Amino acid sequence: MAEPPRALVVAGASWNRMVRVPALPQGTSETIFALGSHEAVGSSGAGKALNLRACGSEVALWCRLGDDEPGHRVRESLERAGVEVLVDVDPRGTMQHVNLMDPHGGRVSIFATTGSLEAPVGDRWREEIVRRAVAADIVAVTIFEQTRSLLTPLREAGVELWVDVHDYDGVKPYHGDFVEAATYLQLSSVSIPDWRDFAEARVRSGARAVVVTHGAEGASVLTDDGWVEVPAVRVDEVVDSNGAGDAFFAGFATGWVAGLPPTECGRLGAARAAAAVRSAELA
Repeated sequence: MAEPPRALVVAGASWNRMVRVPALPQGTSETIFALGSHEAVGSSGAGKALNLRACGSEVALWCRLGDDEPGHRVRESLERAGVEVLVDVDPRGTMQHVNLMDPHGGRVSIFATTGSLEAPVGDRWREEIVRRAVAADIVAVTIFEQTRSLLTPLREAGVELWVDVHDYDGVKPYHGDFVEAATYLQLSSVSIPDWRDFAEARVRSGARAVVVTHGAEGASVLTDDGWVEVPAVRVDEVVDSNGAGDAFFAGFATGWVAGLPPTECGRLGAARAAAAVRSAELA
């Protein structure tokens, strides 16, 4: 593309504390001595926005943030990276997570403060989001309840949506609207044994591409031309696995809108994911 791709990411930014532990809790009462911790911007919307920016896109992120210290930190971090932040001020405060991270990339995410996750997007912001989406090359919608009300107006406006359903198991009804709305669908294979059948069904239903990530085992990509297997880029040390899926998405999506074949898009995604896990930041 002659110009940098324009991307719009809708919903999802938080202030997170990442706590490194020797092993994740096993469901019993116990005392855990942390190996260390740090704080940084988090959540899938922020992860996608920051990684798209790192890939050279012009990026706007709509999210809800409180008028509070965590919200100010989130906004400053995103703007410092060059992301335009469209803030819907949340009277319930900024979303905050505590993530327990083990040395192998495992994670337990605790929503310490949820904010207004379930309140639908208001009319003013809905109109602005649709207007921006129509002009964007990449539009990613996260699967928080607040964005569900945007799916129909975005599709009615002819917008092709990139949707990441994370560890969807293929059954839970919560994800159904998001799966149906996705032109480009990404998910992890961790909770869905029949991921190949699921992906093939989505392509038959009109999805242009389905990306299935397998963590350290790489990814599989299905289009009308068939399956492509993408090896992971090996890393010596995983510093923080947060943002790996968002990073893969960003590399793949920017390659796709540049007209590259799925194999090369997957390689870009794998390289971006490897960079993300080597860092304590999302990107």
